[in-house]
Amino acid sequence: MHHSPHKNHSASKFVWVHLIFLVVGIIVLVSLYLYWRNSELIAAATGALVLAHLLAAAGILYLARGSILKTVQKLHQPSAHIHENLKTEGATIGEASLYDALANFLFLGQERKLRQAVVKLAHIQPGETVLDVGCGTGTLALLAKSQHPSIEIQGRDASPEMIERARYKAAQARIAVDFQPGLIEAIESPDNQFDLVLSSLMVHHLPGDLKAKAFAEIYRVLKPGGRLLVVDFEPPQRGFKKLFFSFFLGGMMHIDNTKIPPLLEQAGFTTIKMGNSGHTLATFVSAEKTSLSLEFRARARGFPRVISSSSLL
Repeated sequence: MHHSPHKNHSASKFVWVHLIFLVVGIIVLVSLYLYWRNSELIAAATGALVLAHLLAAAGILYLARGSILKTVQKLHQPSAHIHENLKTEGATIGEASLYDALANFLFLGQERKLRQAVVKLAHIQPGETVLDVGCGTGTLALLAKSQHPSIEIQGRDASPEMIERARYKAAQARIAVDFQPGLIEAIESPDNQFDLVLSSLMVHHLPGDLKAKAFAEIYRVLKPGGRLLVVDFEPPQRGFKKLFFSFFLGGMMHIDNTKIPPLLEQAGFTTIKMGNSGHTLATFVSAEKTSLSLEFRARARGFPRVISSSSLL
C-alpha cells in the first residue's frame, strides 16, 4: 500500500501546531493571571483552551487511527515474493520490519512478557525437538532456544520476508534456530517428528477450514504423547481496553478462541485445556497427541483413535 508523503507531512505538521498552540496558550493564561488577577477571566480562558485542546486531541487520534489501520492492512497484504509452493488461503504478513513494532503496540509494550509466558507454559524439557509454526520474525523461537540451549527448534512461516527477518535476528543474537519458509497446513516434516509444537499469534489468520487442516498436520508431525501449545490474541470484553482496541483494531475484536478446542478434538488431540496465558490480551490452548499405548488400546476396541472431551480451565 502506498502512503502519500504529503499526508504524512500534514499529520506531523498538525501535531506540532497543536503542541505549540498548547504551550503558547498556557503561557498566555499565566501572563493574564499575573497581570489582571481576575479568576473569572482566567477560568473562561482556561475553558476555551481545554475545549480547543480536546478538539485537537480528537483530530490527532483520528489521524493516528488511520495510520494504524493502514499499517495493519499493509502488514496483511500478500507477500510480493511468495513462491508457488507457499500459496495459502490464510493471511500472510509481508512487512516484517513493521511486525515487531505493531506486536509490541498491540500488547501495550509487553510483547516480550507474553513470549516469556508462552515459553513457561510450554514446559520445555532438555533435548526436546520443537517446531514453531507461523514463527513470524522468530521472537518466540529465539527466546525458547536461549532459555533451553539443548533443544532442537525449527521455525516455519508462509512469508519469506518474515523468515528473512527471523534469520537476521538469529544471526545477530548468535542463536541457532532453523528458520525455513513453510505452510502450517502442509508441514514438510515426517510423521512423529516433534515433542512440542508452538503456535503464537497466528491461528486467527486462518479461516475455519484451514484451521482444521493445520491441526491435523500438527497432529501428524507430533510424536505420540507430544504436546501442542496455541496462544492467540484475546479481545478485551469490557472497559477502556475494549474501547481502545475497537477504535484502533476493530477487525481483531471478532477473534473467538473458544472455537479452537473443538477443532483440536476433531483432529484427535486429548487433554485439551484453555486459559489465560499470563497476559490479559492473550489466551492459551494446550493439547496432547494420543500416546502409543492409548492408541493401541483404542484400535484393539475397534476405534481408529482416542478422542477425549476437552477440559477447559
